[in-house]
Amino acid sequence: MKKTTAFFLTIGVVTMIIGGIGSAVYFRRAEQSMTDTKKESYTVKKNENLKEIHLSLAGNAEYYISTESTNKVVMNTRSYAPISIKSALKVDEKNGQLLISANGNRDEKKLGSMKFDFFSFDRGSSVSLTIPDNAERIIVDGKASGRINLSGINAKNITVKTDNADVDANSLNTEKLALETTNGYLNVYTDVHADKATFKTTNGDINLNDFAALNWSAITTSGDISLESVKGTSTIETMNGDINASNLKGEATIKNTNGSFDLYGSDIPKLLNVTTQRGDINLYTDEILYDIAIHSKTQLGDSTIFGKERSSFKRGKGSRVFELQSNSGDISIEGPVDSEDDE
Repeated sequence: MKKTTAFFLTIGVVTMIIGGIGSAVYFRRAEQSMTDTKKESYTVKKNENLKEIHLSLAGNAEYYISTESTNKVVMNTRSYAPISIKSALKVDEKNGQLLISANGNRDEKKLGSMKFDFFSFDRGSSVSLTIPDNAERIIVDGKASGRINLSGINAKNITVKTDNADVDANSLNTEKLALETTNGYLNVYTDVHADKATFKTTNGDINLNDFAALNWSAITTSGDISLESVKGTSTIETMNGDINASNLKGEATIKNTNGSFDLYGSDIPKLLNVTTQRGDINLYTDEILYDIAIHSKTQLGDSTIFGKERSSFKRGKGSRVFELQSNSGDISIEGPVDSEDDE
């Protein structure tokens, strides 16, 4: 009886293994049959004289842009059913300038009268552009309406200006960085460094994470601004939206018309100037603040500093300065303390 049971168990295990291998092979073949790839390339004739690369992007496809030590412009288009992407590449050279036009339009296939959801079935359909890394300036513009991803780009000057696309940037090291979109989000994350940087949207959020610049600004007309682990001398403004910052280092000037400002973390600015019209100002410190001077002013709200209603606080020489002002919002500073107000 035991031998019979062991025999059938062995047969069952072997059958499961064979079935698993067969399923994996079938899935790989099915995946390959549902994947469409296209590659276009252009060899730069005068790569050693290259000063500027100008990319004009069009279509609703998602773009990935990176630089390599190469004399070629390479565009790889990959789409997974039911998503299909039609793409085209055109490159011209003129007086040390490389003019690149890329068009990527994605479409959803229909099965009878049923239309697939735009994102649920997509496994990463996109257009990838690799360009030479020896140009001093890279400009990205055009009529793209999808997402534009910048990663690992080497250039002294990087400029992106678009009307209806989200822009993501990571692993950039440049002297001057300018990202602007009218109707879209700006997302900067993971190891982005610049001497000077500007981020601007009209209708869209700005998110900065792990970013440093000597001087930088983030300005939006209608959108939230989120900052985490950022450093430098900054100007941060929004007319309609909240500003949230965690571990903000350096010097910061904050202006907000209709929205609140919240700052928390162990790293805080040495000089902080915050002005709101109709919004609260909230600061949460993880550590005791030594050598600090705080001045707050609110016309129609309350001012609370370390648990007490007051408009000023000083400890030590006051080399770290907070200037906080609101027309119709509350001002609150919370955190650990170990002594009373020196004033």
